[in-house]
Amino acid sequence: MKLKNLLILAVPAFFWAACSSDSESSPAQPAVTPEISSASTADPTIPTDPSNPTDPTNPIVESSASVDGVPLSSDAGTDPTDPGVPFVAEELVYDTIGFADIGNAFRTVAPDEKVVFIMRHAERESGVGREVPLTDNGKLQAQSVGQKLISADEFVYAHTAYVRTKETACNIALGRGQVQVCDDSFVSDTISQLTGGWFVKDEDLRDQYVAETGKDTNTSVIVSLWAYDGQFADAFYDLEERSLEVINTYLIKDYAEMPKAKVIISHDEFVVPLIAWATNKTASIRYHRGRWWVNYLTGLAIIVNSKNEVRYIGIKGLETATE
Repeated sequence: MKLKNLLILAVPAFFWAACSSDSESSPAQPAVTPEISSASTADPTIPTDPSNPTDPTNPIVESSASVDGVPLSSDAGTDPTDPGVPFVAEELVYDTIGFADIGNAFRTVAPDEKVVFIMRHAERESGVGREVPLTDNGKLQAQSVGQKLISADEFVYAHTAYVRTKETACNIALGRGQVQVCDDSFVSDTISQLTGGWFVKDEDLRDQYVAETGKDTNTSVIVSLWAYDGQFADAFYDLEERSLEVINTYLIKDYAEMPKAKVIISHDEFVVPLIAWATNKTASIRYHRGRWWVNYLTGLAIIVNSKNEVRYIGIKGLETATE
């Protein structure tokens, strides 16, 4: 897909702490330069601040109206559930660290927009191997997220090659009433690249940093310090280039080829860097002394309009975005 304007919703950032990873590292792939449309009105590698109308890099999004910074296209039409009611985007409400509820974010998606939700899986059993399943509570967590996404819209699903990510996707579909049971009949795609290993350039060097920074440090801490503060950068790919590459390669396509909504389930060390870049670090999962880390079912909404313009929202499926 040719990525156009990037519209970033700015919110206050707060410092917080990190915990253990939930996915095995997978071999990182060589970084390539993603294709960017020459028609873009702003440098797509520099997230802008739409809250500042005097910012010369702030993209101009053509629309007939907007609600709290959310563009409403002139051809957005009416609410599909009631053709006689004009669509009005719900106001986004952010928490203190820059995340909106996934249901709130979904209700900002205009009739001429499409959305991809990329999230960490629900609560898992102990262990990080590929066969580790969700807990019973994790299944209920995922179903509760699905209930927030109930609509007549087409939803499709993808996940990594882990049992817990597929179970999360299926239970979201179950919560929507889209399937009656989670078994082998569940239709979804597997995208094995979407683990924390996507951003890691040198696993040995990363592990060396873990060993050198103290007994309480783990790979999650290193990921957060890199993504938000730029530390240990030689162990990772360039955050901007690698984020754009994965967005354009695996997460979104040209508008005409996209379903109305897609849910992709991944892992903590993948979603944290992606959230940091896409929200210009305003959705904050920063390391601070303590044991906080990205919560289950926290992630990013990637919303594309009919002009292939993109906006991002940090989202939480549960009550809080952090553990």
